[in-house]
Amino acid sequence: MARIIVVGAGSAGCVVAARLSAEHEVELVEAGPDWAGTATETRLASANWMDAMASPEAFDPALAATRLAGDAPRQYHRGRGVGGSSSVNAMLALPGLPRDYDRWAEHYGLDEWSWERVEPTFVRLARDLIATPADEYTPMDRALVDAAGALGMATGVDTLTPDDGGGTLWRNADAIGRRSSAAVYLRPVLERGAVVLRTEAKVDRLLREGDAVVGVVLLDGTKVYADQVVLAAGAIETPAILLRSGCSRPGVGKGLQDHPAASLLLALRPSVREVRDGQPCINAVVRTSSSRAEGDIHVLPMQGALSESTPAHHAVVMAAVMTVTSTGEVRLNRDDPTGPPVIAERMLTTERDRQVMREAVGVARRLLETAPFQEIVEAAFIDAAGTPVAALDDPDVYNAWLTSSIGDYFHAVGTARMGTADDPGAVVDQRGRVHGLANVRVIDCSVMPEVPAANTHLPVVMVAERLSAALLADLAPSTSVSASPSASASVSSSEGVADRVHSL
Repeated sequence: MARIIVVGAGSAGCVVAARLSAEHEVELVEAGPDWAGTATETRLASANWMDAMASPEAFDPALAATRLAGDAPRQYHRGRGVGGSSSVNAMLALPGLPRDYDRWAEHYGLDEWSWERVEPTFVRLARDLIATPADEYTPMDRALVDAAGALGMATGVDTLTPDDGGGTLWRNADAIGRRSSAAVYLRPVLERGAVVLRTEAKVDRLLREGDAVVGVVLLDGTKVYADQVVLAAGAIETPAILLRSGCSRPGVGKGLQDHPAASLLLALRPSVREVRDGQPCINAVVRTSSSRAEGDIHVLPMQGALSESTPAHHAVVMAAVMTVTSTGEVRLNRDDPTGPPVIAERMLTTERDRQVMREAVGVARRLLETAPFQEIVEAAFIDAAGTPVAALDDPDVYNAWLTSSIGDYFHAVGTARMGTADDPGAVVDQRGRVHGLANVRVIDCSVMPEVPAANTHLPVVMVAERLSAALLADLAPSTSVSASPSASASVSSSEGVADRVHSL
């Protein structure tokens, strides 16, 4: 039995800790608090995402990012505390497109991550998802799907498939509310005493003896020893820990990707303004294809407002680019290297991404012009001052609007990506082992070489399941696998381990 430290109790870390605890001694180290038993936990458990967004304590207020090259930093929303971003996200569950994973395999030499290899895990995870029945749609959901039909798109599509059209979104929830990674994976093993949870304990760096990692050093100087360390601190903190640990791979912190999104604000007619307490505010999506790729545009409806505007708005339509070619980076703050990292997303830096963003906004505008939306919308505008959507016809207004208001989907990935040892941009191999260091792995969204065309929670859980199974296989007594990053045992050979420990 090995002693394993898992750093980060977020979407991936809760999965990793639970899976590894079936056979090993696990300590889960989390920088934030445990919200269990607090009013915050009650709000975060709601099926309505806006209840989470109204809980500022569940986010790091000091974490900021620039979205476009040269713009001013704004808060970057990452979940803080046990459960991480799985406790504050919109609970939307999509696997991404098969071509996303086939590109990982073909372009980055990750043969264990093709769609054929990852699909079985997604199929298993889908068993626990739910979808809101169409007769429980919000007015915005219904208008969006009907508008898609009015434009000749397919409706009623299964959004777990790659088909274009309008359809119901699946969610990581149940009849009561949110099913975060903490609720699904971590709480059961904590109740059995199978995992030791240490909260309010930020990791400064890896504890190294040469190229071998023997534990971690906390921010207060405490040294915690282990046979294996798993970094699951996410796309922002995992590279920061590696940088503070002297990891020499040039790709650390590079390759950051997220989905750029633009929002149109809607003043609704009085009869359709209601926001149902504790009920999902987003239940549907329109997926469509740009002139550059299939399935790379999403349009989402949201019933409710997250900010103030004049005139008041009661709903939002979000247009997003889901296949991204622009990349940014995460780096340490020179003046405060153990504080919040500097995040430069550099979205829309490629002409391809800019073109698809224009097309995505165009799709959203055409949907709003259809009868289903005209029946429920009094006015549509682009900012808190009430500038009408028609102003976007002016290229200067459009460019200024994007510069000031472009958002992201909080789907950061890629800052410690998988790849071969001779790939300078790669930080880990396809089993999550850090190139050049022994006894340390990365198992979180930062290993994804590119952001899939999906909300990233479900793909992150898929990665955590598969890489946890790989680590279990490598540590099994009957397995003789070198700790060297060049070891080549197959990830797929460990799927049986994942199935064996699936029922917690």
